Amino acid sequence: MTEDLARLKFVTQADVYKAGVLAGHLNRGGNGGIAFTYTPAYLAAGRAPVARSLPLTDAPVEAPGGAVPAFFAGLLPEGHRLTVLKDAIKTSLGDELSLLLAVGSDTPGDVQVVAAGQDPVEPPALAEMSHAEALDFAALADAIDPHGLPGVQAKASASMLTTPLSLAGRRYLLKLDPPRHRHLVANEAAHLAAAKALRIPVAKGSVVTDRKGLQGLLVERFDRTGKDGLGRLALEDAAQVLNLPPSSKYAVSAEEAVLALAGVCKARAVAIWNLYMQCVFAWLTGNGDLHAKNMSVLQGENGAWAVSPLYDIPCTLVYGDDTLALTIGGRVKNLKARHWEQFAADLGLPARAATSANQTALRAADGVNLEALPFSGSPLNGALRELRFRRGELAG
Repeated sequence: MTEDLARLKFVTQADVYKAGVLAGHLNRGGNGGIAFTYTPAYLAAGRAPVARSLPLTDAPVEAPGGAVPAFFAGLLPEGHRLTVLKDAIKTSLGDELSLLLAVGSDTPGDVQVVAAGQDPVEPPALAEMSHAEALDFAALADAIDPHGLPGVQAKASASMLTTPLSLAGRRYLLKLDPPRHRHLVANEAAHLAAAKALRIPVAKGSVVTDRKGLQGLLVERFDRTGKDGLGRLALEDAAQVLNLPPSSKYAVSAEEAVLALAGVCKARAVAIWNLYMQCVFAWLTGNGDLHAKNMSVLQGENGAWAVSPLYDIPCTLVYGDDTLALTIGGRVKNLKARHWEQFAADLGLPARAATSANQTALRAADGVNLEALPFSGSPLNGALRELRFRRGELAG
């Protein structure tokens, strides 16, 4: 596999498939830039654009310096998994097309990117989870992975090592505790369970244990469908919708991210309510990692876009992170009830709906018992103290 990956540096053109149909090409330019163009046949057929930031036109969309256009950059894994991939290809992190080709057959959503002339064949899952107790999760995390799934990111929840897995025809991610953030699996599992009380879609996850006693969080992929788990649903996060590279995922405001995503959805008012709820729940549970790549929209099988299930939601306060990932009214900490009132108003959410959302989020947040998790001492006590203040302030 390593030899095949090393050859990707010499591929000059890639084919881009949308929902299994050849839509366009990515080409390395003479100046080092990467350009995307639609095929004439795809344009003539009047199909859906590959992404919101790639409108149906015969004009190329180019990115400079070895980068791919922002939407495609958003399909790449990050952190640890991207580093393993880079080393296997023997390239740099700036060579985004080579990195994308290595994982392009299975990226988030319904877009696939393969070397020109190749078929976009689904790569096999890294591990089969029918008998998790026979696996070694740590070895899976360090394996070369041909799946372009969200990986390590800068803040706590995104620091998880994420591995694609299959189980009973479904597709899953296996999340493990990263070295710098202990007990993240138990942390996120508790918050996913509590988030069900929000009455919005939430990613399905369960804790599994390997043969060495290491725990992992098995999360079902919500962008896959069908009996074999190979059906693909279009998915875009807020950074992609805003045409921003992953490096800018903290550089927008919560207002910008929410309104951009809601503008994609068929039921805009419902989407705003959902995303407002996600922001409030993040504040009330101490999740400082709700950035522009952790808020997404998903296209259903009926073609309608809606907010995707909630995901990546542990408490980061216990790791010393006491700020929000995105600003709300220009603030990332010390938010008062009035700031949330103004946030709702800026989103166009009626005051009564915002009050109802706050009450629902408070009840859901109360469903998390941090003291039942394996944290103690100052990290736990500091988090509990801050969360009591936040919840008391919002409850009025």
